[in-house]
Amino acid sequence: MLKKAILFYLFNCSLIYSQAIVTVHGNILAKEAINDSITFVEGLFSGEKYYENKVLKAKITNNIFNLDFSSPYPQMYMLALDSEKNSGRFRIDCCFIDNTTTEITFDSSYILEKSNGVTNEEFLEKFIPYVFKEKKGSFNFYNFDENLDKKLYSYINENPDSYVALWFLIGRFNLEGYNEVYEKSLHSFSKKMKNEKLWKILDKELSDIKIKVNHKFPEIVLKNIDLIPELVLIPEAEYTLIDFWFSRCLPCLQEIPKWVDLYQRFGTDGLNIIGISTDKTENIEKYWQKRIIEKQIPWKNYLDENAVFASKEKIFSFPTNYLLNSKGEIIRKNIRPEELEKLLIDSYKIKKYFDSYHRQYQVPVSIY
Repeated sequence: MLKKAILFYLFNCSLIYSQAIVTVHGNILAKEAINDSITFVEGLFSGEKYYENKVLKAKITNNIFNLDFSSPYPQMYMLALDSEKNSGRFRIDCCFIDNTTTEITFDSSYILEKSNGVTNEEFLEKFIPYVFKEKKGSFNFYNFDENLDKKLYSYINENPDSYVALWFLIGRFNLEGYNEVYEKSLHSFSKKMKNEKLWKILDKELSDIKIKVNHKFPEIVLKNIDLIPELVLIPEAEYTLIDFWFSRCLPCLQEIPKWVDLYQRFGTDGLNIIGISTDKTENIEKYWQKRIIEKQIPWKNYLDENAVFASKEKIFSFPTNYLLNSKGEIIRKNIRPEELEKLLIDSYKIKKYFDSYHRQYQVPVSIY
């Protein structure tokens, strides 16, 4: 009974502590004296809804800074310096602050060197070596791929109470959109984590996603080229490619001729394409409608004005495409033209073989 009472007391103390304001003492390991202002900003691929403290700012005097912090759960931040505002410098290195963080040190490049906060300690000593195979807090988020997604999933299974892993899962989802491995990863967290606010926010966002591989492409209403709202209908074809693009996206424009070639070669029965542009309002007449004519795009085009639908679906990278089968189900994301060409050729050969077999032996069509 006494043991239960002590545990209850410690639990309640931890709740009070989690709301306490702590002062974080920071140090920049540089030889020269640095006088600047440092801002801890929300993570690159997360968003305001995940943050209790969206921005923390402090003055740096002779390489030292102090800031006050309070949050019921750890926060992941990236850094910005006042002196770099107009330099075009864009930092993607991150660090964590929680209510056990009282000392935090960055090297001369503002990469996390050490911290007494439990979340940063996990990040430096366990997470980085496990997932990135690095010894320091520096990594490139843009190099995160499917293999690293699998490592993240494994890490969560081994560390189901990890806020570090949860923040990285938030980043991956907000960068890439829905992925089955993200859903599996989310549900691999402990019961304790599933009761936390941060987990619940991500769970809600994942649940709201409509575009999912192995599911039918959702029914949506967008504007057609005449700017009249219209239901996006998936045509009857063996394959349909849904291409998200916008008129000033150079990689999108470079890819269009390749899609046109495949569209013309395999016809609308074998391949159909639907274009969905995310152009801003001011670019609709000036660029989008003209690009369709200039590029001689033969397929149906729709407008997701100001990327309202795309943003909800976490489509932030362009071009992004989804390949649908004859049932309207999404079977691939971001297939390359060369890959689709091979798929169409192989599919054509199989169909040609069965057509020949049917004619020769008069086998009922329903058999295949």
